[in-house]
Amino acid sequence: MTFPATLSSRTAGPQLLSTIWISVLLSMLFRDVHEYLREGFIAELANSGTVNGGEVTGTTLLVSGIVLQLPLAMVVLARVLPRRTNRLANIMVAAIMAMGVAGTWPKDADDIVFGIFQLASLAFIAVISYRWSNDDAPHEPVALSGHAKTAQR
Repeated sequence: MTFPATLSSRTAGPQLLSTIWISVLLSMLFRDVHEYLREGFIAELANSGTVNGGEVTGTTLLVSGIVLQLPLAMVVLARVLPRRTNRLANIMVAAIMAMGVAGTWPKDADDIVFGIFQLASLAFIAVISYRWSNDDAPHEPVALSGHAKTAQR
């Protein structure tokens, strides 16, 4: 099966997008965990309340927590939203997350690797979503009861 054919499948597109969102989310989480291993990170945070020169406040933590919920939500939404809404949501959230990654671009080499991976993954999500035709058979949302609806033609 060729790459474009997988996007026209009713289930391959949502599954692929959901899987990429999982990898983006894990990359973001591992980058944060990875920072704790950096020498002096915990002391810097405890003594000055800053990380990489930016002040860490309650508002910063709240905004970061909300932003982290976006890829987490997209893991599920990419599988259950109708096709047109799915395309739009994936493109919009990928753009928002890409602005966040680019806006907080790291200064050290190991974090740059995480940033590049995240931006490439987000771009891939946007491209897949953009190329995902609205003309294909409508994507049926996954039934929450475990019983898939039969497509009516």
